[in-house]
Amino acid sequence: RQCDLLIGNKPQIEHLLTELFRQRDPTAIGNTYLIFGTVEKSAWREGLTGYRSIDEMLARASDFATYYNELRITRSGYYPADVEPPILEPPPPQEWVKASS
Repeated sequence: RQCDLLIGNKPQIEHLLTELFRQRDPTAIGNTYLIFGTVEKSAWREGLTGYRSIDEMLARASDFATYYNELRITRSGYYPADVEPPILEPPPPQEWVKASS
């Protein structure tokens, strides 16, 4: 069985979420979200051409074995053995923010 993996950074994912929810439910934009797994490629493609219910998508999804509140990466480069590389903080959200009332 073939497995596809979407790798994206936080701004890319939040851009996709913003575009999706701008059309379907603008009040969802800016809320906390959890990426819980992957979905079969064919189901993903079907979702691009038309609406699929959550139940339909969950039936074709595989969840991750471990969930993380937020992953952090370290800055690349060479550091002395006794120096921990600094954590690379994600940029603040540009699109995935609550609309001001």
